Amino acid sequence: MSSKNLPPEHSAVKENEKEKNKAQPHAQTQVNAWVEDLTETPLSSEVHYRGIITTIRKDKAQHPSGKIVDREVVEHPGGVVAYPVLDDGRVVLVQQWRYPIGKTLLELPAGKLDWHHGKAEDPLKAIQRELLEETGYQAKHWEAITSIYTAPGFCDEKLWLFKASGLFNGHKAKQPSEQEWLNVVCLPPEALMDQIKTGQIQDAKTIALAALLCSQ
Repeated sequence: MSSKNLPPEHSAVKENEKEKNKAQPHAQTQVNAWVEDLTETPLSSEVHYRGIITTIRKDKAQHPSGKIVDREVVEHPGGVVAYPVLDDGRVVLVQQWRYPIGKTLLELPAGKLDWHHGKAEDPLKAIQRELLEETGYQAKHWEAITSIYTAPGFCDEKLWLFKASGLFNGHKAKQPSEQEWLNVVCLPPEALMDQIKTGQIQDAKTIALAALLCSQ
């Protein structure tokens, strides 16, 4: 899938990223050598695996040095994360088993984007769905915070981060699916940050979004 097919971002996120992406060579005073263009040009691509969620391919690209290099890429549909805040200030999280690492993690509600006919769904609609499915909560107010790449060294996964407030309902009648079981846990922001600092919470997306919002 091409990055050109990614969904339009929330305007606040988009403007924020524009500012952060402005190149400022004059500020890079500590580097030994300034490279004007670090772009690697794709030359060929071969898909090695297509799964339910990811696709793995091996590319050949031209490095700025002129050399031809191999690049392994995991294509991911992208995802969304919510920082849901109750009226009393507690943060809603989910506890779920993560098979690849063989243990249970405490995380913020999240999920992947659905794609239809080569086009991804709107991130806001996706996180509204995921919050309801995973926790039973809905939110009156949504704020787009930013977006992040989780592992750009080998994967194109991009996550859109949101804050949800004015929560209501909260009656989770069933698990999201037969293959996805989880528990809902509510923590004060201080306790959330304590568990991050002590290594009890190790999920990267949760740490990133909590670090941005727990101090507010």
